[in-house]
Amino acid sequence: MLEEASFKGVYTELDEYALGNPEDFPEKYKNKHDFVTCAGLINNNYMDYLLFEEMLLSCKQGGYMVFAARFSYMGKYWYDDVIQEMSNSMRWKLVATESFFKYDKLDEVSVGRFSKTPCKVFVFQKLQENIRIHVDKINDKLKHFLMNKQNL
Repeated sequence: MLEEASFKGVYTELDEYALGNPEDFPEKYKNKHDFVTCAGLINNNYMDYLLFEEMLLSCKQGGYMVFAARFSYMGKYWYDDVIQEMSNSMRWKLVATESFFKYDKLDEVSVGRFSKTPCKVFVFQKLQENIRIHVDKINDKLKHFLMNKQNL
């Protein structure tokens, strides 16, 4: 994608960074953005909670983070628990949500995985200026959550 974007000539800088390791998050991206969004990463356990950590690291205090997920992914996996923990820790606050249907313009007949799917978009505001990575605390909660799911 970066190669395609470079052909347009409208960007002053194009960088590639692989998500998932906030301990090595580049300094030049920390607390730099008023608005951060992600698409297609909150799904069937593809990315872990570190995605939220990196969104917080890159966002300025008072800035906004926006993401969407299918209803089924939020409760089925660990996302709800981590989002609540981050809210309880006053790291971010929920400012808006809206429900919608993905693939709602398709004909009545579904094609493979493309069927009318309930989703929700979330908008959070960063509350703390300097975000410390809460990896250990959230890791413990995530392990507990996963063990409880396996025991069901």
